[in-house]
Amino acid sequence: MARKGHLSTSTLGFRLGGTLVLALMPLGILSVVQTQMAQDEVVATTLEGVAGASLKAVQGQIDLITDAQTSARVLAGALAFAIREGAECTGRIKAVAEGLPSATLVAYIPMSGLMTCSSTGDVHDFGDNPLFQRMIAKPEPMVMYNPHGPVSGTAVVAVSHPVKDANGTQIGVIAISLPYLSVAPQDYADPVTLWRPEYLATVRGDGTLLVSSDPSRSLLAALPEGVSIASLPNRVGKPELLHGPDEPRIVSVTPVAKDLYLLSVWQRSGTDLLSPASAAAPYLLPVLTWLAALVAASFASNRLVVRHVRALSRSMSDYVATRTRIMVPDMTDAPAEIQKLHAVYEQLIRTIEQEEAELQNLIVDKDVLLREVNHRNGNSLQIIASVMRMYRRESRDEEVRTILDGLINRVIALSSTHSSLYSMTGRRDVPMDEILAGVVRRLKEIHGVGLGVARKRFDPIRMPVEAAVPLAMALAEIVGSHFNSRTVATHGVDVSLIESGDDICLKVVGPIVPEFQPETTTGLVALPRRMLMQFAAQLRGAVAIKIEDDRSVIEVTFPRIA
Repeated sequence: MARKGHLSTSTLGFRLGGTLVLALMPLGILSVVQTQMAQDEVVATTLEGVAGASLKAVQGQIDLITDAQTSARVLAGALAFAIREGAECTGRIKAVAEGLPSATLVAYIPMSGLMTCSSTGDVHDFGDNPLFQRMIAKPEPMVMYNPHGPVSGTAVVAVSHPVKDANGTQIGVIAISLPYLSVAPQDYADPVTLWRPEYLATVRGDGTLLVSSDPSRSLLAALPEGVSIASLPNRVGKPELLHGPDEPRIVSVTPVAKDLYLLSVWQRSGTDLLSPASAAAPYLLPVLTWLAALVAASFASNRLVVRHVRALSRSMSDYVATRTRIMVPDMTDAPAEIQKLHAVYEQLIRTIEQEEAELQNLIVDKDVLLREVNHRNGNSLQIIASVMRMYRRESRDEEVRTILDGLINRVIALSSTHSSLYSMTGRRDVPMDEILAGVVRRLKEIHGVGLGVARKRFDPIRMPVEAAVPLAMALAEIVGSHFNSRTVATHGVDVSLIESGDDICLKVVGPIVPEFQPETTTGLVALPRRMLMQFAAQLRGAVAIKIEDDRSVIEVTFPRIA
């Protein structure tokens, strides 16, 4: 539980840390914005780099096609003035082929389609070839792609140029076949991570796949989500970073020739959650800053404040619980405010101890005074009883003597109660079993009752001092009346004080006496009954008197007085 309390949000460390987090909030937001801007710059640089790597990969093919177009244009111009198929034509063709060592075929093909003038010396009829039909359909330079060249049997790029006579009539075409080079862009490393081509494909403008790095996959399956085949011509020279469900991809479309493109799909490698390229990167710096602020605030508050306050609180709690003064350690390096608080606490402790000592002296003085008061009260009651005895001895009237006997007995009972309280002065509550036992014993001495006549059963009940006098006087009225009976020695008296729940019952069972008979309501003989009622009222109780089996049963029931 103590550990849980240290981690509570109401601790000083947490609150200081929260304040620092709020103070650093603008800096955190600025850090997020700057990191996102830096990521955007990295993405732009990466897209330019990927486009450059793709262009560099196909640059050789583009240069070869450009040289072939130039050679075809020059050759077509030369043959337009002197067209003689045979050795002259073949010589010129071979001269051009020597300037294009990469070309697989340089040929002049007349409108009939029968090739007799070529760099290889072969004769071939192109009359039914679809590519040748396209060459002669429009008298303009063309670049076409053929996965299977009719002469070489390999993938070729066909560069053609029309040949016209002096009248401008097309009489044939110059055709140069170039091998299609296998293109593989090199890996590109940006400032964050490494990008490498995952998928390469040569695609025509109409979306036809000519060749790919993974023949087992279709072009549509190889494209990232959200990229269609029809959109590829619109993506030429515009590489784009796409965030898919798995990993980001870069799609780059690079033109090789007219209506011929290189499609490359790039993937990133070596990234994780802590990488600067991850989605969480903009938030790592502010989060780490805030965590560091929380840790620093917690450490500083615990080191400078909390541990001193906790030690001071522990000392206070121990003093309240045990009244033991425990010195608070490590207060020399505490802040000035806590040292001042500790000084005030020490001053309070000294003041409390001094006042407690003075209060203890007052209590001792009060106890001595109470003892003296009770002692003098007891002496006064004894003197009053002695005076009454003197009047009794001098009186010859039996009625007066009877009245004086009752008064003497009551005074002696009250004196006995005071004597018992005198020996117990200083207590908030007193044992009623001892008080009542002393009253019964004193009454037996007064009335000369023998041993075994009064049988007592007192529960160990403690009651406030103010309840002792009325309860003792009530017992004295009842027991004194029974001890005056002539049959008391035969039947005896049973006295009990029993606690039942929240009530206490004083019960006296003895011989039937006139004082407590139902018909006794007036006169001198009814005085004990009326006094018993008054004592019971002081205890907020009730009196029940009944006759059972020729025995008088008197019960005084009252609630426990706190």
